[in-house]
Amino acid sequence: MVYLETTYRGYLTYRQDGTRHREALVVHRACSGVVVNPDGYVLTTDDCVRPDPSDLLADALHTLAGQRRIDPDQVDEFVAATRPTAVFSGSKAGEPPSTTVYGQLGVADQGRTTAPAAPATVVSTQSAGEDALALVKLQRSSLPAVELAADPTPSRDAEPVVLSYRPRGGDATSAEYAVRAGSATVTGRDPARLRLAGDLRTEDRGGAVVDAWGRLLALLDVTPATAGGPAVAGVTAARVADFLAAAGVPNTVSEVDLAYRDALRDYFAGRFSAAVGKLDALLRDAPAHSWARTYRDRARERLAVDGDAVENAGTWSRYLLSAVAGVLVIAAIGECRRRAWRLLRAAQLRAVAAGSGPGGEGTVGDHAVADGDTAATTETGPPSG
Repeated sequence: MVYLETTYRGYLTYRQDGTRHREALVVHRACSGVVVNPDGYVLTTDDCVRPDPSDLLADALHTLAGQRRIDPDQVDEFVAATRPTAVFSGSKAGEPPSTTVYGQLGVADQGRTTAPAAPATVVSTQSAGEDALALVKLQRSSLPAVELAADPTPSRDAEPVVLSYRPRGGDATSAEYAVRAGSATVTGRDPARLRLAGDLRTEDRGGAVVDAWGRLLALLDVTPATAGGPAVAGVTAARVADFLAAAGVPNTVSEVDLAYRDALRDYFAGRFSAAVGKLDALLRDAPAHSWARTYRDRARERLAVDGDAVENAGTWSRYLLSAVAGVLVIAAIGECRRRAWRLLRAAQLRAVAAGSGPGGEGTVGDHAVADGDTAATTETGPPSG
């Protein structure tokens, strides 16, 4: 996954009298992208890097509203009133705003234009109806790439994973962005599009819809919310393959990435010594591969504590048995807590009933002690175990 940030620098010109706003406005649009070729080719939506001029104008007006400290409740009204009378263009009338694109991997800093951010260029776009795709080339190489799914049409009950960049920690004011993994439900499909439902927003555009093996099923495209909510869909891997073929860019995975995946198979199978050896060899060829270093260190720790699952089956089986025993103990404790809660609740209700009567002070609504206990119990709820 790649965090893509496109920056537009231009001026507002007012149609009524041709006057131009004195200061340039800078508009940032953040999107996600998916590496489809290790030589730096990143797939995203056309709207991420080449938005409709009217949408870009709206973004510029929102920026101006912020500079003028317009009340947040009045910003939409300001944009709607000004939009028909203004144009967002370059330094000369009729020219588009100047544009720069940068991409970052891992945790990304908004607005960064120096390393580790890499400059990028848009090499191909396609705006054919709903199949609006764009191909961007980062000035980076040996990148981990996604594989296109051979069967990009999952069943309606499938729940693929959606990967996209959002502000870190869910804080909209955060200047850091990180990849978020969420679930989605397929509500419909055709050869070109997957219709999706889930916690998906406009900011997720350009994200990856992947299957359980991490293969790309579709590229996420989210249009702004309407009366019925945002329109969420994904351009299928079949359409993506056609787009890449037309651009002359094959979907390939690097030798380093293949070696990394091979080492992970050993790691998750419990063959830690084999994983350490393969990750050490990988890091000699690609010392900047941070995830390989992380899993190499984890494999060393697991090897020292548990040994290999294959070479030390006794130790591994004892580990599994202890884990199962722990689950049973936790379940037993949870059941005891649930029974205790039910008994306590029944006692409280009996106490309330004993002190209540028509017009008396001990009714449920006025029973201070019981109400206090009940409120506390209701707030925490029965232990879930």
